[in-house]
Amino acid sequence: MSPNPAHRPAEMLPPPHSVPWKPVLIFAAIAYALLALSAAPFWFLPGGIAHPLYSWVLSAGMLAPAIATVIVVNLVTRGSWRDEVGLRFRGRWKRLALWIPLAVLVMLAINAASAVIMVLRGVPGDLTGSTWAHATTIAMADAGAEMPVPVAVTVVLALTAVNLLVSVIPALGEEIGWRGWLWRQLKPLGFTGAIVVGALIWSLWHLPITLIGHNYPGAPRPLAIGMFIIACVALHFLFGAITERAGGNPLPAAFAHSTLNSTVGLAVSIVATQGTLEQMNWFIDTPLGVIGIALTVFAAYLIMPRGARGTFGPQPHGPQTPDAL
Repeated sequence: MSPNPAHRPAEMLPPPHSVPWKPVLIFAAIAYALLALSAAPFWFLPGGIAHPLYSWVLSAGMLAPAIATVIVVNLVTRGSWRDEVGLRFRGRWKRLALWIPLAVLVMLAINAASAVIMVLRGVPGDLTGSTWAHATTIAMADAGAEMPVPVAVTVVLALTAVNLLVSVIPALGEEIGWRGWLWRQLKPLGFTGAIVVGALIWSLWHLPITLIGHNYPGAPRPLAIGMFIIACVALHFLFGAITERAGGNPLPAAFAHSTLNSTVGLAVSIVATQGTLEQMNWFIDTPLGVIGIALTVFAAYLIMPRGARGTFGPQPHGPQTPDAL
């Protein structure tokens, strides 16, 4: 006797028979246009990405992929938006409860390991973190908030945790588009093809901000763009693997994405000493460098469900009935 479908764990919708290029291109164009519009003022404002409004406007720009899916699903494909982007929760609660914290821990481990390996390879640093702790305490005292070292460290870590949680909202704006919607649309290209093409679209979407110095600060922009494409392949693989584990729901990937954005600077700061920033190499020593890319691919390989590989490649024609959501 077969189980009641309503009580089975809900999976993501089946992939299309072939890549629906028209909706994909419309989605990419809308997402790109909205981010370009958000970034445009900082091409001209004094300070560029150092402008005090930059992080706020960028956070709004990160919602562009989600907005693009709303437009495409409602006006082009005319499906159920929540189904199409994976924002269904019935039958997925246990997976979400497991993979949200695991996604955070995985990304924390990658950020921390990248920083540790940086020091081990010879970049000046303090793996005990004591230099950072004392410097943080002094900085707080200079700002009029004198407190013991353990308290200062706790405050910084608590503020980072709050920032991570707040940053989940703009990160989800990206993940709804890239992993919730686009990931499934590109599956007919095959496992490697879907990951590479999806990462290429995602990485080039960042061009309006990469060209003005976002990511790999101080590096020549052509090199930064090329390296970022490679980093996006690794991250698209990881965030996609996490989304597969969550039954197609992009929320855990949003937590991973937010963790990356919120803690990459902290991880470097904790091990930093005088000379660290001058001698570190952004193309090697960060989660977006060679070390981080290798760690990310390794983590993605371990996380990707083996059975999920069968959902990539050209799909057989015939009725496709998704599980009840």
